[in-house]
Amino acid sequence: MVQSEQPRVYFHIGAPKTGTTYLQRVLHENRPALRRAGLLYPGTQHAHFWASQDLREKKFRGHVDAHVRGSWDRLVKEIKGWPGRSVIDHESFAAANREAIDRALSDLDFAEVHLVFTARDLARQLPAAWQERIKNGSTAGYAEFLASVRAEGADREMAAKHFWAMQGVPTVLARWSRNIPPEHVHVVTVPPAGAEPGLLWRRFAGLLELDPDAFDSSARGANTSLGAAEAAVLRRFNTSIADLDVPWPAYAEVFKQRLAPALAERAGDPIELPEEYFNWAVERSEHIAAELSAAGYSVVGDLAELVPTTRPIGVNPDDVPADARAEAALAGMVSMVALVADSRVATTAVRRSQRGPVARKFEEIVGRTPALGRLRDSFRARRG
Repeated sequence: MVQSEQPRVYFHIGAPKTGTTYLQRVLHENRPALRRAGLLYPGTQHAHFWASQDLREKKFRGHVDAHVRGSWDRLVKEIKGWPGRSVIDHESFAAANREAIDRALSDLDFAEVHLVFTARDLARQLPAAWQERIKNGSTAGYAEFLASVRAEGADREMAAKHFWAMQGVPTVLARWSRNIPPEHVHVVTVPPAGAEPGLLWRRFAGLLELDPDAFDSSARGANTSLGAAEAAVLRRFNTSIADLDVPWPAYAEVFKQRLAPALAERAGDPIELPEEYFNWAVERSEHIAAELSAAGYSVVGDLAELVPTTRPIGVNPDDVPADARAEAALAGMVSMVALVADSRVATTAVRRSQRGPVARKFEEIVGRTPALGRLRDSFRARRG
């Protein structure tokens, strides 16, 4: 086989909740070492997400960061100036429509593009995807989400359509790979629960022609999932502030980046997958694995790992016992007290969006909880 003289771009497009945040952190934290090994991870920490929004012309929960405009072109320009291998990496690219995909591949026509998709068994994806939606402000119940995902065609709600736009592996890859040879499309399977730690990184690094042992793969601050009680409490909280129309930067700063991780650290029972949905997930996954095999894509790992063998057990987050909810709520209150005490966090949240509206919304949220309001006043008095 003749080696291409074009630079190579590995385009990792998804899927969400398949270790993507972990891989992105490993790449970001090892950028100098990666360059020495001949691989460019372009941009700053958030540049790939901004580039995805720019390419797809999409907002995230109604918000567009000031860095988004032109970020795709900046990423491509940096890659074009690098003579070796490069990697683009964000799961939100999976949802790109045909027009955005055509533009992306046209802009990268100077390179040999290799499409990369990390995939995990559907039984583990369903609870993970629902709780991730909760961390992003959703108020939908677990049963509601599962029913909508299993529905077909016109019966699917918008949340389910968005789920399959990013998680429907054969459909996503067929949409993205219309002009890419099958041997340049790589499916990296996420190892099953209990597998050797770091195996996902070893598979991913090997595909990128890297020695996995040459890099620090500890990746601090990975995207940890919520337990059933914690997710139930955060969903209830989302419902209670829904009418406040909190701007996304303020919600992300306060709740997603502070409250949700604090809850995840003390996560109790995991989220179960009801048996009827597990059986459906097994059947659906068998079809997915068969379609991927027939497509002739390159597989790193084993497509058999995409077929669930063990049902996720734990607690249904729609029916969490009152004492477990109380414990989770208490942990959340402790985290909020720390947030109110740390004036720097509140100031950062204000600076990252429109100062006046965010400040007012923050005051409204605190005002709904008299105890937090008293704590806020106390700390302000101490600062004089």
